[in-house]
Amino acid sequence: MIRSIRFRITGRRAMATLCLMAASSAACADDTVDFLVRGAIVPACGLSASRVKIDLGTVTAAELTAGHSAWRGASFSGTDCVGVTRASVTVVAPPYGPDGRYIATTGGAGGVAIELQTASGQPLPPDGVTEARFHWPSGQPILAFQARYVRVATVKPGPAGAMAQVHIRWE
Repeated sequence: MIRSIRFRITGRRAMATLCLMAASSAACADDTVDFLVRGAIVPACGLSASRVKIDLGTVTAAELTAGHSAWRGASFSGTDCVGVTRASVTVVAPPYGPDGRYIATTGGAGGVAIELQTASGQPLPPDGVTEARFHWPSGQPILAFQARYVRVATVKPGPAGAMAQVHIRWE
């Protein structure tokens, strides 16, 4: 990573021909200007998709007597990645009020929320702060997630979906 570059430019004044006629030698001095250029080369990566869908399928109320449905997964990959071996991910979504670990559902269903985590089991609450880390030493980066319904009260059948925004910091 390049942090800074320092270079020097020297030269004579544009009116150097007048120096021959000047009485003082100070009028013919060299000028010096220092430039300090700062910046950084950072890892970069594109995404193979702008939306990822985790289909939780149709779950019966009876299946939630155990407290949750089965995990369902989805993943996406980075494309045109240069210098990337890790990523930190946070999730922003409307939280389920009484328990901020879960995402609130929309639709007509009641008594359920959605739990989200990485495929390796790192929890991803919808707070926009808690980070999950992905690491791959080489090759194409794959970010895999899984979600499930969690029973949080008496279940009322109906549609239950959610939308979450995933923020990725490539490293």
